[in-house]
Amino acid sequence: MSFISSAPITLQYVVDINTTQQRAYEALETSSSWPHWFHGMTAASPIHEDKTGRWREVTLSGFIHFREEFIAYEPPSHIAYRVAAVSLPYADELVESFSIEPLKEGVRVTYRIGFRVHQSLRPLEFLIKRLGANAYRKSLHAFKAYLVSIEIYNSSPVLATTSSGAIPKGFT
Repeated sequence: MSFISSAPITLQYVVDINTTQQRAYEALETSSSWPHWFHGMTAASPIHEDKTGRWREVTLSGFIHFREEFIAYEPPSHIAYRVAAVSLPYADELVESFSIEPLKEGVRVTYRIGFRVHQSLRPLEFLIKRLGANAYRKSLHAFKAYLVSIEIYNSSPVLATTSSGAIPKGFT
């Protein structure tokens, strides 16, 4: 976690969302929800979980594969992971963290990213930072839209009675 503060590239985005802290945390904890809102993510699935930790595999743009290790679990307020392996050189180190703070109405989600561009790509570091920053910012705003759509769906008397109030298909 300390890498985020000392990383050569650090990014931080904040968004307020009209949802509960638990619902936001569950959406972040559930791998299958990520492709619905994370920019460019086409698949995410857990690959291993035991008392030593939790890992998942993520696919971006259909061909870049990441193996991620979750490094912080503090339900319902904080979750973080690091990239343990990637199929194409992108970053020598990458850590992402989500903090969820309750507000009077809804929550504030703070998304922090720290990374070091892979040495072979250092001449392109400025461009990679810019592209990454855009994708991460879009993802957080899409996360907000995703959670708001779930809140609307679950609060609708018609939809709730036809589906037992469950999260709609395609949003799980």
